[in-house]
Amino acid sequence: MVRSHGWYDLPPFSYDRDSEVLRTSVVGKPLSPVSRGRAAEITFRVRGGRLEAESEELDRSALTLIARRVFSLDVDLDGFARAISKEPALARALTQGRGRMLRAPTLFEDAVKMLLTTNCTWAATKGMVVRAIAELGAEGRAFPTAETVASLSVSKLKAKIRCGYRAESLARFARRVARGKLALAVWERAETPAEEARAAILSEHGFGPYAAEGLLRILGRHDFLAIDSWVRQEYRRRYPGPQRTTDRAIARRYARYQAHRGLALWLDMTSHWHT
Repeated sequence: MVRSHGWYDLPPFSYDRDSEVLRTSVVGKPLSPVSRGRAAEITFRVRGGRLEAESEELDRSALTLIARRVFSLDVDLDGFARAISKEPALARALTQGRGRMLRAPTLFEDAVKMLLTTNCTWAATKGMVVRAIAELGAEGRAFPTAETVASLSVSKLKAKIRCGYRAESLARFARRVARGKLALAVWERAETPAEEARAAILSEHGFGPYAAEGLLRILGRHDFLAIDSWVRQEYRRRYPGPQRTTDRAIARRYARYQAHRGLALWLDMTSHWHT
């Protein structure tokens, strides 16, 4: 499931496909007094069919919490599994672990990365993330905290990260999180209705429909399709038809999956990544 989507290719994640080892770094302060304010590296690997998380700086309880979030272990896919039991391709994707999206150790990191994917190429997104970590992250290795980002002006964020117009949205978002005015945890709580979560994300400056629905997909909420230009192009490559009707065609094809329609679409569009 590491390659469920592009997050594995964005630092501080690094993935060795030969050894199947995933690494990332976090700021220790909110997680463990051992590495307060410093970058703590975490290594994930599978041994004997079991997921292992290792870190010299973090204790076992912190590692357990991070592992559960990073690998979406709290996401319930039983309903989807039953719905696709007679669809071999999708069922196989679940057995390969691709139904669970790779997440960052914190929701703040997930949200900022999603914000930095809007209206640009993947290479541009990666460049912005690399610069954010190098310029603002603890020891230049961990993703910056909301407090660090919030301490900078829009002009300084624009200069350091070179994120253009997104700097305004990033500054506002970080300040609201850092000052406790935005409770991000509500977005990923299972009891929060999907429509309510989507509306809450959309109310944040700079988060449009794609960013909101794409973030919800990462959080295991698949009620929405999160259609962008890449999905449209890939869909028409697989299912030829008029470009002007692509969004409607996508909606019709995956409607039968109901609350899992977004996941069915994503697994279909990315199946060639895993052949």
